[in-house]
Amino acid sequence: MLALLVTAALAAAKPYTISAARKDEAGKWQKADVLEETRLGVGFEIKFLDPAATRAAVKTGLGKDLDLLPGRIDEHKPGFLVFVLQVNNNGQQDVYFNPTQARLTSDHGDVEFALDYSALYEVARKLGPDAPSLDELATIALDRAVTIRAGGSIRKLIAFDAPREDLYKALEVHLCEVNIGPISVDVVFPFRKFFEKKDG
Repeated sequence: MLALLVTAALAAAKPYTISAARKDEAGKWQKADVLEETRLGVGFEIKFLDPAATRAAVKTGLGKDLDLLPGRIDEHKPGFLVFVLQVNNNGQQDVYFNPTQARLTSDHGDVEFALDYSALYEVARKLGPDAPSLDELATIALDRAVTIRAGGSIRKLIAFDAPREDLYKALEVHLCEVNIGPISVDVVFPFRKFFEKKDG
């Protein structure tokens, strides 16, 4: 048992990056910048943002340099996992999407729901007087249900609490119960840790 714990701790300590993932022809996972799926004429594009890219996106959106959704420090401060999601409604019917139904799951059994407006406000409130308002947060983050008219699109951040234990190797973002007209669809996107290889 102790050997398993030591092995898990060493694996978690190895440097890694998180990226969208696709399997190559040999069935091996490879990094991908953006994942895309289309359902009934509606296009979904998603990309993982590391903490530096998240901070840059917040600065671009709000005009303020804020560490609003920081990355992991340790198990006591696991931080957030942040993605930028774009939905292009190229179909004929309205799309209704409630991001608070979106889930982040891991191969270690972690399940996290996307942060809603109240959770985001609690995160922002810790920044003190520089904290963005709820209206400001809504301009950059998917925090409540939205209707995307035919021909329209949205592009915003969607954030999740990171798993407390850093032992997972694979993640999936599940966009659940996206209503395209009367039809409900689920869209799943795979992400993985890619560990840095040692030289030599």
